Amino acid sequence: MSADRRDVLLIAAAGRGKRMGRERNKLYLPLKGKPVLACTLKVFLEMDLFNLVGVIVAPGEEDAFWNEVYNPYFAGDRRVFVVEGGAERQVSVFNGLKALKQKNIHEDSIVCIHDGARPLIRKPLIMDVYLEALISGAAIIGVPLKDTIKEIDHRQIVSKTPPREQYMLAQTPQCFKFSTLLQAHEKAEKENFTGSDDSTLVERLGAKVKVVPGSYENLKLTTPFDFKIAETYLSCKEVR
Repeated sequence: MSADRRDVLLIAAAGRGKRMGRERNKLYLPLKGKPVLACTLKVFLEMDLFNLVGVIVAPGEEDAFWNEVYNPYFAGDRRVFVVEGGAERQVSVFNGLKALKQKNIHEDSIVCIHDGARPLIRKPLIMDVYLEALISGAAIIGVPLKDTIKEIDHRQIVSKTPPREQYMLAQTPQCFKFSTLLQAHEKAEKENFTGSDDSTLVERLGAKVKVVPGSYENLKLTTPFDFKIAETYLSCKEVR
């Protein structure tokens, strides 16, 4: 390992959350009285694992982040910086990687990407995927499918029922060696390819991505119902 290696967290927080049915970015909505994004950041910053923490925000939301998240909850933490996101998540993460390149992040540094909308992530899980990335260079977390999945055609007719045992639901954090992830995004941009997550881009390089067992508790807040589940979960934890 290089002595000047600095490990980095990038929080993807530029989404608009259209399925939430709200005009505001869902990450600024309250969860147990605190903005979702603040709940997510708190878990990572308490670990003191990353030297830099970049928050990728939607264009025009920089003030909202500083005023509603950073200043009330993390003022003075010099690890945190902001990157302006793009129209799509992939563009946003690439913007974050280019910002890291300007900060002269070492090629062997580990970069972890996490969805700001996953505030229930637990510290042991973060450590598991981070440590695996140190070994293998590329690691994600995932959980087995609970339900049978169906492949359908354009008419909504089932064409195949694949064995669910061979599939996993991918979650974040996803952690990679910086040089690998940057190369993957550069290749995707050059070839005009869009993937559903960062590991998809890394896989296209021919790199092996290790899956670390995740948790069903690591819920992504996408709909109003997800908020109700998260609120209930946090209330149960308080009672224990």
